[in-house]
Amino acid sequence: MIRELVGKDLDHDPRFRWRGGPVTRIENLSDIVFALAFGMLVSTATRPTTFSEVSAHLLTIVPVAAGFALLVLIWNAHFTFFRRYGVADGRIIFLNCVLLLLVLFVAYPLRFVFDSLFGFLLGLAGDWGALQASGIGYREAGLIMAYFAFGYGLIFFIISLMYSHALSRAPQLGLSELEKAITRQSLWHYGCQAGVAVLTGAVAWLTPAGPAAGFLFMLIGPLVYLGQGRIKMPAEGKGEASVPPVSPAEG
Repeated sequence: MIRELVGKDLDHDPRFRWRGGPVTRIENLSDIVFALAFGMLVSTATRPTTFSEVSAHLLTIVPVAAGFALLVLIWNAHFTFFRRYGVADGRIIFLNCVLLLLVLFVAYPLRFVFDSLFGFLLGLAGDWGALQASGIGYREAGLIMAYFAFGYGLIFFIISLMYSHALSRAPQLGLSELEKAITRQSLWHYGCQAGVAVLTGAVAWLTPAGPAAGFLFMLIGPLVYLGQGRIKMPAEGKGEASVPPVSPAEG
């Protein structure tokens, strides 16, 4: 009884009827894969044995936290999808498997990317030792940014395909007009992330901008806000009304 009340009052999206029932096997498998990815992100190759190594290890909380936050963002999009739509047909199973493969594949590179960015920040503060030890120059940093951007874009492209499929199944799922509009906002949100990421990767790979192309990620916020704001959302029982865009946490 308490669990049902928690599900309705705390976990529930007030504007969206969650169609996901008991946790399915595909969600269980997905959570296991995400847990493995979190472990891969946090783990290190060797354990610290001296005070200086312990101090260096503690500093890694910064890049680890950044990578952890990104994986949580991906997990939240996955969790919200299955809670909202509760659909697991053949296409969703296939897309979900591709997504899980990508999550596992990018876990270690993700740690390397944020370790490199943290090393660059330390370099700006006067300590270039970590970055020099990794053998990363300007060109290599650009390629790392490209790898990260393409992986990021591909993951959110898969998520956008999942939301697009759910929208195409609107009659079978019984989505209301409001729910369909929220789904379109989510689709726009994840599509923008994928598109900007691919653009960032192309600029980092093909132009002298290199790692500086990462600043293009700042375009995601304005594009998401402007695009979602143009989607008309009917207020239930009140005809057509303009509703503020869905926040990234809801999208």
